[in-house]
Amino acid sequence: MSKELNLPGSEMPVIDESRLMAEFGGDEEILRELRDLFLDHAPPLYKAMKEAIANGDCEKVARDAHSFKGACATYGAPRLAMVCREFEMLAKEDDLPTVRANIAHLEMEYHAVFEAIGAIGIS
Repeated sequence: MSKELNLPGSEMPVIDESRLMAEFGGDEEILRELRDLFLDHAPPLYKAMKEAIANGDCEKVARDAHSFKGACATYGAPRLAMVCREFEMLAKEDDLPTVRANIAHLEMEYHAVFEAIGAIGIS
C-alpha cells in the first residue's frame, strides 16, 4: 500500500518568477543563462530518475531525485523540487511502490515547468 505524499498545492507556483527576479536583481541575462542551464540539465536528470524507478534501483532514485531537486530549487521550480524531495525520501526508505504509484505527479510537474518556462518574461 502506498503512502500519501506531501505534495504542493495550487497555491505554490510552478515557477517562482518573483523569487528569481528578486534573487538575481531582474538581470535578464543571468535569468536566461540559468534557464538555459536548467533546460540542458533537467531532461537527463528526469530521464535518469524515471529509468532508476523502472529498474527498481532505490539508491539511484534517491541520488537522482536529490540532484534533480537541487536543480529545481536553484531554478525556482518549487513544486517539482517538492516532488523530487518526496521521491528522494521514499527511495531512501526503499518504498518503491509509493514512488511508482505517484510517478504521474513527477511527470505532471515536470511538464508544467517546461510549459511555464515559456511564459517567463525573459527572451
